[in-house]
Amino acid sequence: MADASDADLDYLDEYDPDRGIPFSTHLIAGSGAGLAEHLFVFPLDTVKTHAQCVGSCGRTQVADIFCLKHARQLVNDGLTTGTGARRLWRGVSAVSLACAPAHALYFGAFEAVRSMEAQPSHATNALAGAVAVVGHDALMTPADVLKQRLQLGHHRGLWDAWTCSLKHGGLAGLYRSLPTTLAMNIPYGCVSVAANEALKAKMKRNSGDKLGVGSLLACGGLAGAVASLATTPLDVVKTRLQTQHLTCSLGAASATHDFGTRSLSTAARPPRVMFSGFADAASHIWRADGAVGFYRGAAVRALAQAPSVAIVWTTYELFVRTLSPSPP
Repeated sequence: MADASDADLDYLDEYDPDRGIPFSTHLIAGSGAGLAEHLFVFPLDTVKTHAQCVGSCGRTQVADIFCLKHARQLVNDGLTTGTGARRLWRGVSAVSLACAPAHALYFGAFEAVRSMEAQPSHATNALAGAVAVVGHDALMTPADVLKQRLQLGHHRGLWDAWTCSLKHGGLAGLYRSLPTTLAMNIPYGCVSVAANEALKAKMKRNSGDKLGVGSLLACGGLAGAVASLATTPLDVVKTRLQTQHLTCSLGAASATHDFGTRSLSTAARPPRVMFSGFADAASHIWRADGAVGFYRGAAVRALAQAPSVAIVWTTYELFVRTLSPSPP
């Protein structure tokens, strides 16, 4: 018969749908995990956004693989404007407000689908990841649009970004990229969740014990990198759709990288919709940059997504373990 310490270790193992953990625990854990994820990798996301916007006005420069040029220019801009390292965090307020409820919905939906089976299969894990993405993106897409516009150096702040975006595109403009976002994130969610769960199961079989923090981080990081590289072309199209008003009318992402703060309300000419949708944006990228255009920022995106997935899933599981009721 196992002693009390063994029982505690078993209880603190990975999620078991039959364990009776309150649904609210998953919501709270998901919120905390989402905040940790976005805050940690935000500077890399800022660099990625700038890299992907280069070429949106027909320029054909090929960014260096790790986007070091963009990172240096952003840091130099911060030194010039007096904002320093905060330049890399511009727009974090937009995702900070939305990511907690969005991730609560994500992990709540994820666990609801997984609980349909006592021992979720790889297919069920993939389905859970896909279902979770839909609710998450419905909340996060407008915040992501505002975030990227602020990252490009436009608007005086979040409120200015919100009011100007509504004035020039309405609420529909903030959701213009949602179909592309879902087309990217549903397969991304399927791949990352299924890979993460499969890697954890394999490592647990090999170790014969519950996984520690290091193992959880390794599984999440590898799953995130693989899913990121597979979906980068869709992410490039999404970024172009979400920032087209700015990059086309003001040249924020031009080769000169004039990253000073701007507002659409003070644009030299009215912003216009350059792309009618996914196919139009993809066609433009192909004509301007060829195949390489669809992988602009791929390396830095993978560098961001690997720790992002590792952090969000590890933090989530640690939150669940901490918040779960004591074993009987």
